[in-house]
Amino acid sequence: MTTPDGLSPVAVPNLNDVVYHLLRERILTRGFVPGERLDLDDLATRLQISRTPLKDALNRLTVEGLIEIQPRRGTFVTKPDAQKLDEAYKIRSAYELYVALCIFKYLTAEDYRFFEDIHQQMDELARSGDWQKVAPEYLSLDQQLHERFVLRGGPPRMLHLFQQTNVHTYVRLIVPCLSERDFEMTHFEHEQIFAALASQAPDRLNAALLNHLEGARLRVGKAFNCST
Repeated sequence: MTTPDGLSPVAVPNLNDVVYHLLRERILTRGFVPGERLDLDDLATRLQISRTPLKDALNRLTVEGLIEIQPRRGTFVTKPDAQKLDEAYKIRSAYELYVALCIFKYLTAEDYRFFEDIHQQMDELARSGDWQKVAPEYLSLDQQLHERFVLRGGPPRMLHLFQQTNVHTYVRLIVPCLSERDFEMTHFEHEQIFAALASQAPDRLNAALLNHLEGARLRVGKAFNCST
């Protein structure tokens, strides 16, 4: 709410959210390496916080697949499993390919504006010339794009199940192992998806998504070994 003199209240960040985002980013940038055991007392001391916001953050990271809490052993940074990641891609594909065949009857003008905006942002990042630098932002847009498909074309619970595959999160962990060519192929496949959206042809969108999801699965699988 804005006061009569034009000033707005300053938003104070929620401590639980701050701790969650700090730890999440440290994991995704490999400040904590996969398989590392976290010393919770040391973390609480270094962050100068109580155990409550730390536990909340760790529980959220566990749901996201970045942390594993092992009874009587401790809390560990998840070490991605190649087979599980491959399975997650296939499950994700099942959701998206189903949605592609029926999504157009649910899309609104707002959805098409959303896709146009995402397309423009992705294209600008792709033209920047520094894949490793823009990868986190590009992958965030990528995730928003695919989640929008599932949100608009599937039943309400499907988005929650889709997010539980955690594919985009795991890909962030292996970005250093992906090449410029991998990025170029990823962006080319997205261009095909956007063209299919513009054509409003379900079969074309289904084919473009299948090509992209299978291509991404194979690229990530090839790059996986260097990330562990």
